[in-house]
Amino acid sequence: MKSRFGHALAVFTLVLLTSCSSDDDPAGPGSSDTTPPAAVTDLQVLTFDETTATIIWTAPGDDGLTGTAKEYQIGYSASPITAASWSGCTMLSPCPTPTPAGSQQSAQIETPPVPDFYAALKAVDESENWSGLSNVAHGHIPATFDVVQLTHEGNNQYPCLDNGFVTWVGLRVAGAQEIWIAGLGGATASPTALTDNGGEKMYPSSHGREKIVWMGRGGGGEDWEVFVYSLQDVPRYRALTDNDEQDWFPVLAGGGDLAWQHGYTMFEEIHYWDETSHSEIVLTDECCPTSDYTNISLAADDQAVVWQRIDRTGTGETLTYMWDGTRRDITGDLGDSFAHDFSLDNGTLAYEWGAQPAIIKFWDGATVQEIGEGYDPSLDNGWIAFEGWDGHDWEIFLWDGISINQITDNDFEDYDPSLSGDRLAWSGRPTGPGGLYQIFYTRLPER
Repeated sequence: MKSRFGHALAVFTLVLLTSCSSDDDPAGPGSSDTTPPAAVTDLQVLTFDETTATIIWTAPGDDGLTGTAKEYQIGYSASPITAASWSGCTMLSPCPTPTPAGSQQSAQIETPPVPDFYAALKAVDESENWSGLSNVAHGHIPATFDVVQLTHEGNNQYPCLDNGFVTWVGLRVAGAQEIWIAGLGGATASPTALTDNGGEKMYPSSHGREKIVWMGRGGGGEDWEVFVYSLQDVPRYRALTDNDEQDWFPVLAGGGDLAWQHGYTMFEEIHYWDETSHSEIVLTDECCPTSDYTNISLAADDQAVVWQRIDRTGTGETLTYMWDGTRRDITGDLGDSFAHDFSLDNGTLAYEWGAQPAIIKFWDGATVQEIGEGYDPSLDNGWIAFEGWDGHDWEIFLWDGISINQITDNDFEDYDPSLSGDRLAWSGRPTGPGGLYQIFYTRLPER
């Protein structure tokens, strides 16, 4: 991916060596316990800026993946870490105390103002059996609009970015789409497949890596169902719906709740899952079996659900509804009808208005502001990312509450922007037929 902006490179050498234990990878004394802790394989950089890095991982055990390890040794460097260079790393001191195997742990590390950060760790048990070196996590601070290509193989689409993690649908083997995830603390974040059951999958919606939902079906053309992944559940993913109608386009709301469209093409209802009561709520009940209306273009946040309602009785009237415990028509609040493709954030709304070309608009809960021509808006804390035509191909743009900035300027078709905090992700493919989609992201200036 091309970028219009350069990248300042800084290099530093770290020579300080301390440890979280009294011995530096010591040989264990005579003991009947010869099973070391398992090597950590999911170490990731969650956040990284000019002063601090936060790393996360799943705790190993005392014996493999069982029990609780005694101590950690966490090393970091401005250069890639290998077994040969491990002893030259700076060692974090003190380290977090290990917790039981399978639990989630984190550590915060003060860093010099450098663009690259590498970290790895080992664990030791009471018998001084040391684990192998973990995977190496990498953090990178891009320059302004420095575009990072996250995936390099297969076909990767529908990114959803939240709380430092991006999820998407990746196709590596024909007929087997899977849900993938990566932390965006670094340029070389390692994509990880969360599912392994094949079939078709589309449109993931995520709350970080804690909960993810998507629409999926088998390879035989079955109806679409809603699937849920939860980091805390066993098994971690399951089908939420199982019926003979279409359940699709799920979006996460607050507290683990979610909403989705239910029915069949052009005649759909809005359903809502209440996680607290483990019950399904029908927010609309007006299209089936009468087929008078359809309810589509769904969006949700922690406070509300928004959708488009289309009259199929002959008038073609298009209205916008919001549900926050009470359903109400907000078409008048938006000033007109024909609003669609919503993005909802803390009671504010970005949306498309009209058709060809569509206009991006922003509703702050009181007034509506016209932003410019574009499609597929993604709203976060008053900023809106969207895709737009630059006269040559589709590019990603950002409205920062004042002006529109062009993020990409390349020979790719860039689509599906997803904005969260200071990061922006999207999918793109080379212009022309046959190109495969890949996932890209950039870090944005501080607000």
